[in-house]
Amino acid sequence: MAGAQRDPVLRLWLDGQPFERSDRWVLQVEVDERAEDASTFRITLDLSPVDGPDGGDWDLLERGAFMTDLGLPEVGLMRRVTIGFGLTGGDQGEPEVDEIVLDGYITAVEAIIGESRVPDSSLVLTGSDAMCLMHLSTVTREWYGLSDSEIAGELFGKYGFASGPDSLEPTNPIRERSRASLVQRGTDAQFLRQLAQRNGYELHLEPVQGEVTVGPHPTTSVTGHFHSPRPDRTPQPVLDLFPRESPTVIDLRARWDSHSGSRWRGWHIDEVSRRLQQADVTDAGYSRMGSHSREAFLAERLGEITPVRSGTAVPGTAGDGTGPAVGDPAVQVLDVQSGSVPHSGEELVAMSRAAYRSSDWFAVAHATVRGERYPAVIRSRRPVDLSGAGHLLDGTWYVQGVRHRWGVDPADRDREQATTRYEADVTMVRNALGGLP
Repeated sequence: MAGAQRDPVLRLWLDGQPFERSDRWVLQVEVDERAEDASTFRITLDLSPVDGPDGGDWDLLERGAFMTDLGLPEVGLMRRVTIGFGLTGGDQGEPEVDEIVLDGYITAVEAIIGESRVPDSSLVLTGSDAMCLMHLSTVTREWYGLSDSEIAGELFGKYGFASGPDSLEPTNPIRERSRASLVQRGTDAQFLRQLAQRNGYELHLEPVQGEVTVGPHPTTSVTGHFHSPRPDRTPQPVLDLFPRESPTVIDLRARWDSHSGSRWRGWHIDEVSRRLQQADVTDAGYSRMGSHSREAFLAERLGEITPVRSGTAVPGTAGDGTGPAVGDPAVQVLDVQSGSVPHSGEELVAMSRAAYRSSDWFAVAHATVRGERYPAVIRSRRPVDLSGAGHLLDGTWYVQGVRHRWGVDPADRDREQATTRYEADVTMVRNALGGLP
């Protein structure tokens, strides 16, 4: 129920096994969920010695039999970590809301020994989702006979990750070796990111909800995604700025600006026919999230303030011989300049649309969500509704990033029943403002 106060629950697994006594060791957890890159995490553990005469000086740094005898968690490099968050009414049963947000690996361990030694010493674990496995070695390979999405599916399968029609959006063209091919020189993750950028696609791994698989590899319990943003999905529960006494949104900051592309044009000379090919893109391929885009705002305003001088035309308008029809003088036309060379008209359109998508997000907002009051665990790569921000800002936004922040209140660190808090810093984008017509 929206607005109801619930207790946050941390769910943590190591190599698919529940992290025993996590309430004893874990002080803070942060997870950064991203739409266009690997998600990362940071876990802060209490480095204080184990209670009792057999405890060592810095027990969590121990390995081997001593670690086993004390029942210490093994938190070394490349240990698989699965992180979930839940919300419960306070009972000891299963959480009412339970969501796994990351499945990945520890890539760095940092011991911090404070001035007072105890209790201001900690062990910080940082890492990435399972995409870090695709960053361990470089590859030189020529790719042909496959589309970009088929390459993505093959690379996800190489590492044992799931993928399929729901997570891979088809791309064109399929390159024939007699005419064109792609040469990979770098890690598989770098190459996949290059393919995603040239198509204007998101690239990420997402954990499957349900039982966590046991073992050092997540296998098909993570799914590889390679597709356009999906703002048309069913929105997540509403983010409310009111009532002021118990909102789900603590604070909000939003910005929109005038100077970015609202129309992209690409040029290419076909290497076979030697003819000039042109792509003109004014559509991102998904719906507008409001009534007024950047283009609409500029068309209204620049039509009034553009100076009219004899023999002078504003670039990209009807007067320069290349722009849109008369009556739409404000549309900006930007030519695509890219280090990637298109080899067909289809590829030219895809690259032009990718450039258009990157500039088409008109407004960007940053909000802090009070997790204990929000009726779900808010997630990245999904739309969400916003209420209480006024006519321009209310409506559906697309969540590009979420930083989940769970932690023990520092004042309660030494208490048996410590108070925990869960908040989420959310980055949202919108390609138009105002309510839908």
